[in-house]
Amino acid sequence: MRDQESGVVQIHESICVGCGTCASACPYENIRMTEVFDHQGRLYRDATTDLPIEKATKCDMCSKLPSGPACVAACPHDALVRIDLTESKPLQEWLDLRS
Repeated sequence: MRDQESGVVQIHESICVGCGTCASACPYENIRMTEVFDHQGRLYRDATTDLPIEKATKCDMCSKLPSGPACVAACPHDALVRIDLTESKPLQEWLDLRS
């Protein structure tokens, strides 16, 4: 689901059935299917096939952190930045800093 204000795509884990359609359709290969574990680290398995259960996952832009994406804050070289490409001024300012 795409957030109306930010445009960030979010996966609602509670309703994901693990079909993989979103991962196959993502043109950026950002959505991946990953195995699901319980709170004790045990792999969830399909009762019929005994295969591992997978669900869609992707970066959520650290949406719950007031400081924003943790990868941006953690990068010691300032190589990561989150810029809204629909706003040209912040992008140009960032590019000017790098030249």
